[in-house]
Amino acid sequence: MKVFLKKARAGTPFSVLDPVRVEPLELAYLKAAAEAAGAEAHIVDDLFGIRGPDVIPDAIVLTGYNTAERKILEEAKRYKERYPDIRVIVGGTHAERSSGDFHSPYVDFVVHSPDLQLFMDILRLIEGKSVEIEPSGFDMKRRGVWTIGSKRPVTGKTEIAPDRSLTEAVIEKTRYLDKGRVALVKGRIGCPYRCDFCYCRLLNGGVHIGPDYGNLLDESLQLDADHVWIVDDVFLVSRKDALEFIDAAEARNGRLSLIAYLRADFILKNSDLMGKLRECGLAEVIVGFEATSNSELDAYNKQTDALDYPEVIRILRESGIDLTALFMVSPDYRIADFRRLARFLRENSIDTYTVSILTPIKGTEGYEEMKEKLLTDRPERFDFLHLVTKPHLPAAVFYLMFLWLHLGLLRSGRIRSFIRQAL
Repeated sequence: MKVFLKKARAGTPFSVLDPVRVEPLELAYLKAAAEAAGAEAHIVDDLFGIRGPDVIPDAIVLTGYNTAERKILEEAKRYKERYPDIRVIVGGTHAERSSGDFHSPYVDFVVHSPDLQLFMDILRLIEGKSVEIEPSGFDMKRRGVWTIGSKRPVTGKTEIAPDRSLTEAVIEKTRYLDKGRVALVKGRIGCPYRCDFCYCRLLNGGVHIGPDYGNLLDESLQLDADHVWIVDDVFLVSRKDALEFIDAAEARNGRLSLIAYLRADFILKNSDLMGKLRECGLAEVIVGFEATSNSELDAYNKQTDALDYPEVIRILRESGIDLTALFMVSPDYRIADFRRLARFLRENSIDTYTVSILTPIKGTEGYEEMKEKLLTDRPERFDFLHLVTKPHLPAAVFYLMFLWLHLGLLRSGRIRSFIRQAL
């Protein structure tokens, strides 16, 4: 049985430069699972120019984020028309919360569970190695009629390790801004926090599973990469987590350059450990500050204090840890709000940051609440770089101020270095 694995991507205004170019880690897991089920699996990736072999596939798996919804459906149609007998499977984080959007004539299965065993069962079903199964964790089309499967969150970590052949093939083409040769690892499922705007907290039915830091480090040390990006929604939640990671790192005594997500309140509460974390390989943290006023943070249920942010920035700087700061601007922003954020960036000497537009994501309560007020239903516009609800300012003025904030990045030596590399 031959299976193609492909991640569909929608372009953004930043696609010309591609400041972040990394492997599709989910496909590496799917490839390993498919081969464990006895299939011959091939990753197809347009971003890295990887084409499938000249064979007729029995099945194709399509994944992608919310912005790629139409691209996934277009790919499904294209493959179905080219290979009429192919079985099309759609999965990924967007399908997990919005499976009904993929109930298309060109799709046969929609997986809404992260359980890799489930994927293996579907492949065996397609190949005829198992009898008919009732959907659990996936929806299935039978004789043109969709059967809706029950929810199936995972409650433990998978024993399947990702296939790293793609990592080896594309590592020279990967980057995180000015850092090249970047590989991805993941150890955590879901997120223990409950920020209202966040989609990730809803994944896996809201069931959170923490990482095994020893396994995470073992996997990272085996990679031929200059930098390893831990793509868990949050790397360390508690002091206990930090001490477990430090113990595991010291026991292995390996050299790593890690990029990871941390919360501001964790950094503040564990300031005495940040230097040690740096010694253990934590080279850069991505921190979701989101806003510079507590009224906004309270509205997001962020549970952090904006007054602490300058101290958090100082701690990271003194510990020798690079910072990428994440901020959001609300469609309700006035010019004064944009200026306040710009002043905060300048006063705290933050030179590497992203600014997103607060956007309701399909599959969240916020999306349903705002549905009647949306300016568009085009999935690719929900990329945090476009207005999808009416702004307080005229749209042209809002976008001008949004661009103005991004122009401040040109002061950054790291950003200028990245631009030179990209061009």
